[in-house]
Amino acid sequence: MALDPAVQKLLVERPYFYATGMKRTVYAYTKEEWGIGGSQPTGNYSVHTTTGLFVVTALMTVPALWAPLMLIIALASLNLIVVVFGLLATVLFTGGWLLGIKNLRHEWRASRLRRLKGLPKPRFALTDDQARAWFEANPSGIDITRNNFPDSTRPFPGEA
Repeated sequence: MALDPAVQKLLVERPYFYATGMKRTVYAYTKEEWGIGGSQPTGNYSVHTTTGLFVVTALMTVPALWAPLMLIIALASLNLIVVVFGLLATVLFTGGWLLGIKNLRHEWRASRLRRLKGLPKPRFALTDDQARAWFEANPSGIDITRNNFPDSTRPFPGEA
């Protein structure tokens, strides 16, 4: 079974993702250092700030607690329509709340790792070709190899 090329790109284990902070300097981030970042190299949630994620998660707390309670009451009264609605609401609200908590913990760990290395929060993700061009013009310890820039379209030295 062949995988879609877009899916294959997501499955590649990359040593670095590249982004700029608020200035034009390009930084290399590991997957653990990326956090929720600006534009995402992976993932599909659209909250880009820790504050925004915290607010969304806090707003999800009340429905996440209320939905299972409504489900229990509906089961006790044997009201099938409310049971289905309660089950759906429990899955959606509690799942969303748990995802928010997970992402907050991930961002907290990532910000701690970035702080230790002195990296700014990633704001604008770059393609491998954009990052490679910057690192070729500004050598900084990142080797210009296919392993570090797996999606680069330009040939590397020694490649045919």
